[in-house]
Amino acid sequence: MITLELTDKPDANWNNRLLNSPLGTIYQTKEYAKFTELARNWETGYLKFINSNGKIIGQLMLTIYSKLDEKKHRKLLSFIPSYNKKVYRWIYGPVIFDQSFNQEVCISLKKYLMTKNYFVQGSEHPLGRGNLSSIIEPFEYKMWGTFIIDLSRGKEILWSKLDKHSAKKNIERSQERNVHIIEMRKSDLTEYHKMLQETKLKAGGYQHMYRLIQLWENLQPIGLTGFMAYQNEQPIGGLMISFFNKYLNELGVARSERDSKEKLYSQDLLKWKIIEWGIENNHRYYDLTGVNPDPKDPKEMGIYKYKKKWGGDLIKYGITTL
Repeated sequence: MITLELTDKPDANWNNRLLNSPLGTIYQTKEYAKFTELARNWETGYLKFINSNGKIIGQLMLTIYSKLDEKKHRKLLSFIPSYNKKVYRWIYGPVIFDQSFNQEVCISLKKYLMTKNYFVQGSEHPLGRGNLSSIIEPFEYKMWGTFIIDLSRGKEILWSKLDKHSAKKNIERSQERNVHIIEMRKSDLTEYHKMLQETKLKAGGYQHMYRLIQLWENLQPIGLTGFMAYQNEQPIGGLMISFFNKYLNELGVARSERDSKEKLYSQDLLKWKIIEWGIENNHRYYDLTGVNPDPKDPKEMGIYKYKKKWGGDLIKYGITTL
């Protein structure tokens, strides 16, 4: 029998347990929770799954927020009952430490979620796929995907797996055009933010500088960095990554208009330099962070093609919603 314990504060060993599991990522850390609290004013909850012997066999960090938080026309939508409901959201969880309890933990989570009149948006870890398949009816369980590069294969093998024309050629072109890469410092955030705005505004979004600073200050101490691309001392691109528990995830692609117009291919060179950096620092995996495994429209097809060219393995994993 499994019991659940929910608190609004993490215990002293919360992150240590994540570091002792291959499925622990930055998205389940107390620092990521603090970032969402400060940058977005979201609530957080720490859920522990405990067996009959009192041993913690799994855990899950939940973010809790109003569905209106990211919506325009909040006043109008607030009169619609469904938009006044809160959302339970998590990324890459639950983290289960004893795999023999996979199904029991997920069933316990399902029972708990059903006691709340909340929307649910949760994803399982790609390397622990199948865990959330127990959470069905009335929940919806569907497949998503990501390309994961196994960094233990080494530089030569990973270079050989890159697409010859759209990856290797672009990296070489970028180098020929005197693009160079440096690791990001906090002082680079202003320039990175400017480029990020160009990228986000094209997609109809906006990234607040305050949120970017909170992201850096809270996550950099446990595993966050970034890389900047320059040509002639001018920044033309940037890419942030997390690396908690030696598992790399991309957090923000920034590309200048100049990089795009002049075909400087900074993003290709950035990605390869991150692969090299990950190998040099003995990291395990580079997760290219999300792709539709069965793309339908041109935009999704383009994203799929771009991420596939890096030679990683397509991993399908489950997302549950209600």
